[in-house]
Amino acid sequence: MKRLRKNCKGFTLVEIIVTFTLTAIFMSAAALTLSTFMRSHTVASAVATEQSVASIVIGTASDALSAAGYESDIFGDNGNGLHLPAGESVSAPSDSLDEDAKKKCALLILDDGTGNSEVWYVDGETNNVVRMYVKEESGSGESAEKKGYLALDYYVRPEAGPAIGVEWKKVPWQLGKGVYQNCSIESFNVSVVKTPAGAPSSCLSITLKLKNGLAGEDHSFTLKRAFDCYNLAPENIVAK
Repeated sequence: MKRLRKNCKGFTLVEIIVTFTLTAIFMSAAALTLSTFMRSHTVASAVATEQSVASIVIGTASDALSAAGYESDIFGDNGNGLHLPAGESVSAPSDSLDEDAKKKCALLILDDGTGNSEVWYVDGETNNVVRMYVKEESGSGESAEKKGYLALDYYVRPEAGPAIGVEWKKVPWQLGKGVYQNCSIESFNVSVVKTPAGAPSSCLSITLKLKNGLAGEDHSFTLKRAFDCYNLAPENIVAK
């Protein structure tokens, strides 16, 4: 019995302290590694989301603009001219065109004053006028940060037919915010692509810059796409 008691040995206080210290060090290292991995995964996922959302947004814009139609004097002041609803914060497109351009223009590219493009064009199927632009809205929840979304305002012809001074009905549309998945448009620029000889063409180029806050403050994704407005001639497209 005495010999048995002599062989029963336990851990000393120093050994317990060393064990707990080493365990804490290993756990801290593991947590740091896991945190770094999770952050890298979040950034990679956010970047992939930017690319996916940018493709959807620029696809929506290019599909709509490529199918733009033509109708003479759609932006003019005659019976076919566009008359915006009262209280609109934007000026009528005809204010930016001279008399000759009014007779030819079916797609008008303007600067909205913030560096983004504002495009007015004739819908190829309905002959209604559409305004494409970046609309800013405040974020939901605690965030008051404004985010940019692609918006289209459709101006529908009066039922009684076009007439001088008659306002067109405005029907707003935009992609659902869920499509953007926390992304926001930083810039949206539309330009006319010139031929190798330097002459205007019926091709347009869209450069879209998108940002996802989860990817980091300094990160953004830029996507560019060129396409042909197959219903229009070069003189039908005016950039101001």
